[in-house]
Formats: sequence, structure tokens, C-alpha cells
Amino acid sequence: MQRFINKIIFISLPILILLFTVNYFGDAARIFDTEYEKKMAEILMNGSYVTNISNYDERVFQKELINSLNNAPEVLVLGSSRTMLINSEYFPNQPFFNNSVSGASIEDIIALYQIYKERDILPKKIIIGIDPWLLNKNNGQMRWKSLEYFYNSYNNNKVDFSLAESLSYKYSELFSLSYFQASIKSLPKLFSGMSKPIATQEKYNETNTKLSDGSLVYRADYRNATQNDINSKIERYIAGNIYSIENFETISDEIWTEFQNFISTLRKEHISIEFFLCPYAPIVYDKIAKEYPNVVQSESLIVNFAHDKGIRVHGSFNPYDLRFDETYFYDGMHCKEKGIREILKGQIK
Repeated sequence: MQRFINKIIFISLPILILLFTVNYFGDAARIFDTEYEKKMAEILMNGSYVTNISNYDERVFQKELINSLNNAPEVLVLGSSRTMLINSEYFPNQPFFNNSVSGASIEDIIALYQIYKERDILPKKIIIGIDPWLLNKNNGQMRWKSLEYFYNSYNNNKVDFSLAESLSYKYSELFSLSYFQASIKSLPKLFSGMSKPIATQEKYNETNTKLSDGSLVYRADYRNATQNDINSKIERYIAGNIYSIENFETISDEIWTEFQNFISTLRKEHISIEFFLCPYAPIVYDKIAKEYPNVVQSESLIVNFAHDKGIRVHGSFNPYDLRFDETYFYDGMHCKEKGIREILKGQIK
């Protein structure tokens, strides 16, 4: 029996060492590289843009950015990837920053606000990106856990109960086969030095670029896609599950109450509030209006709330209200700059 156990150990040990080595050094999602986000933030705070960026924790990056700011922005954008393209050009002569994160949930928005609050650099105005999944408790968004401490702090809960859980998840990835498959693809870039964030003065680059105001410029192939390619992306988008609104069974009373209370908190801080609703591409909205009625109802709920509170609303989930066709989109759910410009200049619901 002992010989059998020794044999298993002898066979397993090299495999475990390989998994550990590739997952730690390849680190596809940069779970173990704690300096990557700091490096990105340093580049931006030194006045350059940062490109050649991938597989980083957007929430940790935003925390590093906020902690690097010397002064409060006058205008702040909090939202998802659907608001990342909003930049300082739309707000001339106003100190501006965009702290949007992909797949933002109510927890993200609150946590990012709380970082500003704890640094005592609250803005005069916050533009909140209202996403279709905001009031869906089944939206599947868990990435906010990177900022859980600040979400708990906002709720007067200074104890980060998830620390042990987070560490357990983090280090379990060292021996994950799926993480191995992703991480091994990262090794060539790691060894060649091609995975490091690069400072640049150029706004448009081959890879995604973060500007010094926190906003995003898409990589070249995304910006320059033909309309046929974009139409294909839109078709693929509706062929499968619609991002974060599957299982949108009911509008969450809990999230809705939390959202209303958060708006009350902002008003008590004398912060001006505006809402930004990015539309879907037309055929995507057609499917959503037919199959996901809670998306449409949640928009009505939020718009009516905004009108009651005197909050300005930019845009709509509905592209027909805005007279946007497919040429206004990069894909099924992300609006091009020309659409954002029109929405902010006066397309108000």
C-alpha cells in the first residue's frame, strides 16, 4: 500500500509543480501580479496614456487610480464598459474622471464612491451609467468582490468577511486546470516582455488604451471593423444568452431600495446627479423588448424616479427613441463615440 501511495506521489508531484509554475508565472487573470495595476496607474498619473493592457483587475486598477488623485474631479463617471468611452472632451474646462468598470453592479458603483468619500475628494457631479442588469439580482456579476471592503465600509461594516474566502479562491487557482489552459497562453508574452503596460502619447493604438482621464479607447481592430463585421457581432450577440439579463425574473426590491438610498446619500453630500442610459443595437433591443420585459420596466422605473427627483437622464436602452441604427454601434451593446456625443449633447429621455 505504501509503495502504491509513493508511486502516486511520484507521478503527481511533477504535475502539481507544473500547474503551480505555469499558473503563478503565466497568471492569465493577473491574480498574483499585484504590481500590474499600480504600474498602469503610475503611467496615467505621470501624464501619459497606457496601452498594451490586458487581463488585469479593473476594480483594483480603479482603486489605485483614485488613490493617486491629488484633487477631486468636478465630473465623475461611474458605470460599466458601456460608459467607458465618455471622456473629458465632452466636459471642457471641467476636471473630469471616468472610473467605469466592466459589468458594473450596484456594489461597484457604491464601492468606488466610497473610495472617493474616504479620501475626502468627492466630486461636484456624478454621472451614473444605468445598465439593463442593474436591478437584476441574478445578473451574475461578482467582480465587485475586489472592492468588497469599500462596499462594506459604505454600509458601516468595516470587517471584510470575505478575506478568507477570497484568499481561498485565489490560491486554489494555482492548481486549476482551466486556469492552466489560460495561463500557458500568456507565457510567450511574459518571456518576451510583451505583456507589460506601455506608456504612450498616442491615443489610438493596436491594443486597448486607457487615457489619463480614465476613459477607454478601443484597440485598432475593434475601432476599424467594417459594418459587415459589426453586423455579424450583433447577430452573434443575440444568438446566445444576453449578457447579465438572463434569469431576470423580477426587479429586485432589495437592489432598488439600495439604489434609491444611494441617490439620497449623494444628495446629502450636495452632489449633482445625472443618469446615462446606453442603447442596445436595434435588433438586440427588439429581442429584449419581446423576451426580457423587466429590462424595459426597469428603465421606466428609473426614468420616472429621475423625473420625480429632478435628475437629468441622458439616453435610453431603446435605440429607436434616439434614432440610432447599426452604424452607431461597435457590437450589440456598446455605442460608438458618435452616439455618446449625440446623447450627451441633447438626446435626453
